[in-house]
Amino acid sequence: MASEAFYNTYKNYLERYVCEGGTEGVLVEAYQDLTHSLDEKHVQAANILDIHTRALREVMGIRRDSDPVQWIYIDRATEFLAQILVVIDSFLLQLKDRIEHDPLTGLYNRLALYPLLNQLLREAQRKEKPLVVAMLDLDDFKVINDRFGHHAGDRVLIAAAGIIKKALRAADKVVRYGGEEFIIMLPDTSLNRSQVALERIRSQIAGQRLLPEMDVVVTASIGATEYSGRGTASVSDLIAQADRAMYKAKKEGKNMVTCVESECPGKQEE
Repeated sequence: MASEAFYNTYKNYLERYVCEGGTEGVLVEAYQDLTHSLDEKHVQAANILDIHTRALREVMGIRRDSDPVQWIYIDRATEFLAQILVVIDSFLLQLKDRIEHDPLTGLYNRLALYPLLNQLLREAQRKEKPLVVAMLDLDDFKVINDRFGHHAGDRVLIAAAGIIKKALRAADKVVRYGGEEFIIMLPDTSLNRSQVALERIRSQIAGQRLLPEMDVVVTASIGATEYSGRGTASVSDLIAQADRAMYKAKKEGKNMVTCVESECPGKQEE
């Protein structure tokens, strides 16, 4: 249940809107007061339709005239609810956006990964088109934090995230998986074609001074795997395969793109 304060505020505005002729001024006041008091706790605990029904029963209990008049009140109440729900929908979208994005880099975070990847996987199956999933890990990132401090590490993460985003197409997705790891999703792309974008990301991270005032070169190891678009596949398996490919890149010398298939190119010289 919502708090009594929220309910009473809602009922007060509903009654004013119904009984005062559906004035816009009441709606403006309601927008400000209700959205101000509608925090995450209310969103999770309250069903706005239940609140409206309860409040409407009380309001209509106060105003029992003739049937035509009651229908006028009901129409106004319904209009009031529709207007309030528009605002609440906007609030929920903003809340969802905050929850699913990493505040440091602005990228999607781990909470958004499975919904995004499941959607891309379903689209790949429907279209019978390939989907590439890649895991990127910044090499020796702990050394940067230990040597220069976590503020410097944050700057490296922000810069790396910017490089990744700029190298991708609008349909591609990138998620900060955790720490210094990123997952890149490339729909309608074969493993061979994906090497162009992934190698560009790797070379730009290695070639740019992400901490220009400090004597440090940041590199990244990237592992990639492909779902062909045919047959079954699971999100967990794709992530695990990309993770194994990334660790293979680590073992073979870091600063390279590798994949689970043998045709994946090896390390490129700067």
